[in-house]
Amino acid sequence: HPLNLDGMLQNPSKYQLPLGHPDFADMIVLKTLKEISIPVYFHHPNVTTSFKAGRPLPPGHVSVTDMLDDFLPPNHPLNLNEMLQNPTEYVLPLGHPDFAEMMTIETLNLPSISVYFNHPNATESFVAGHALPPGHVSVTDRLEDFLPPNHPWNLDKMLQNPSDYKLPLGHPDF
Repeated sequence: HPLNLDGMLQNPSKYQLPLGHPDFADMIVLKTLKEISIPVYFHHPNVTTSFKAGRPLPPGHVSVTDMLDDFLPPNHPLNLNEMLQNPTEYVLPLGHPDFAEMMTIETLNLPSISVYFNHPNATESFVAGHALPPGHVSVTDRLEDFLPPNHPWNLDKMLQNPSDYKLPLGHPDF
């Protein structure tokens, strides 16, 4: 039997299987991935789409390596954070599972907060770089019980210094 099977499989047009050769499908045992369910909130972007588009994992994101280490096959590159933070330097292999299929979308139930009729649009103000005015009621105190456990910022600090922060892709409107 030819010794360089990898070379043959990587260049199938150069080689012909002999008559009566066993079917490859009969020789391959497919291993299923362990059941993976990663809870993410409804505004989380599609990871596969973001990766293929070259959008890196945002700063402050929880460690994906730590989250998935127990589920990865033994020959998988271990530093998922490095891969997801530098997506243009890596290519997913053919047949790689879709990241989105591993995620369970959870809803985020934020309270409705009543404000006066002349209150500025909070999202527009933040994006425009307008700081929360001095003496404003604490937004962190009002929302901390409703935020995802890995929410990266103290909301008051963020709203007082909007030019220091950028809303991640898919963040819900304030």
